[in-house]
Amino acid sequence: MSKKIIPVCAAITVFAMPAFADDAQSPPTDPYYAPAMQACSDVDLTIYFEPGKAELTAYSRDAIRETREQLAGCAVTAINGTAVANDAAGEANNLTLAEARRTTVVKALADHGIRSTRTDLKTEVSVAPENAIMSRNVGLTLETVTAQVG
Repeated sequence: MSKKIIPVCAAITVFAMPAFADDAQSPPTDPYYAPAMQACSDVDLTIYFEPGKAELTAYSRDAIRETREQLAGCAVTAINGTAVANDAAGEANNLTLAEARRTTVVKALADHGIRSTRTDLKTEVSVAPENAIMSRNVGLTLETVTAQVG
């Protein structure tokens, strides 16, 4: 009899295992709603420079990188802005410095994949000495729309 108990218990265990198994999962009955597309809005960006220089600072490079991340899924349709300088000696030097800053920012944007078919950047020389500290920047407005593939 003891020789029959072990095979009987083994047979019961094998036949009873499907009863303890998880049921097959049925597909969900609730409808799936895809998340809404990201709405793209215009982005204002101001890049400040060290006095008398046209090189980007680490903070400025980070701001451009963060702007690129913010524009993920968006297409830039236009870039409008003004390059301002009032920290060089003389109006001609200020104008040259503002143009160098404008060129630096446009190149940095392009290096980060931010391009537009319409780019309108003006160059301005600030003559008000009370604005001299803030008059070393390039202020931009990036007009965007949701990117469409296809």
